[in-house]
Amino acid sequence: MRVAVIITVFNRVEKTMTCLDSLFNASLPLNNELCFKVFLTDDGSSDHTPSKIREVYSSREVEVLSGNGTLYWNGGMNNSWKAAIEAGNFDGYLWLNNDCTLYSNLWEEILAADQYSKQKHNIGGIYIGSTKDTKTNQLSYGGFLYTNKWTLKDEFLRPNGLFQYCHAGHGNITYVSNDVVEGQGILFDKYIHGVGDHDYTYLAYKHGYPVIVMREFVGECENDHSETENNFFKMTLKERFAYVKNPLGYNLYNTLLFQKRCFPYRYPIVYSMSYFRLFFPKFYDSLYKFLRR
Repeated sequence: MRVAVIITVFNRVEKTMTCLDSLFNASLPLNNELCFKVFLTDDGSSDHTPSKIREVYSSREVEVLSGNGTLYWNGGMNNSWKAAIEAGNFDGYLWLNNDCTLYSNLWEEILAADQYSKQKHNIGGIYIGSTKDTKTNQLSYGGFLYTNKWTLKDEFLRPNGLFQYCHAGHGNITYVSNDVVEGQGILFDKYIHGVGDHDYTYLAYKHGYPVIVMREFVGECENDHSETENNFFKMTLKERFAYVKNPLGYNLYNTLLFQKRCFPYRYPIVYSMSYFRLFFPKFYDSLYKFLRR
């Protein structure tokens, strides 16, 4: 198996090197049936990430690519992905966030999931790697089921030693078989920063590809993207409007695009409720929690 590891970064060079170190230290199969190459897009870092990566990993298969400074996660990942596809002859692509520290079992879990998918479904799929939060030791990112298609209430699937099927997943440590890429392409390029991973994995599930949670945890990653509602409550109306437009904030544009592509019947509801939230955040929060209980 030949794998392209897809990464995008902006600053945080120390975290990137910790991530890469864990990747290169992960145990490879004894029969040498797996090799990989890293395609890393640097999107305008000011901490000399490209030069440091090239220097430290000069003996490794790491290709450092340049972004234009406005790619964010989705665009940066696609930039790396396109370079990998152009290089050719990869059996699959591993999405990897640079704030993850991988466990040594990574490749063992990916190979087992690939074998399971191809034996059971005669096709490769998407294999979601679950991570533990470095502070709480709880599940931080992974695969999940939508238990209510109207509220999008979800249930995360904690690794239990068995392969579990999910509806969608996070892209922190996720393997995408070339079978899926040939049928579905890469991430939808209209997303700004996040949500593209949820979109891609959910649509793969809808298209009939196996979307599987790996049997065991394969890394650690702190969940540092959870929104602090109390801070949102304290914002002025002007600050709240800026927050929902910010690609690194609520990102209303991405939220509505996701509804349009994956759950179009929810679009008018999400549109109206997003603006309702701006004016009445506390009431919205209470209603949201009630509907998703």
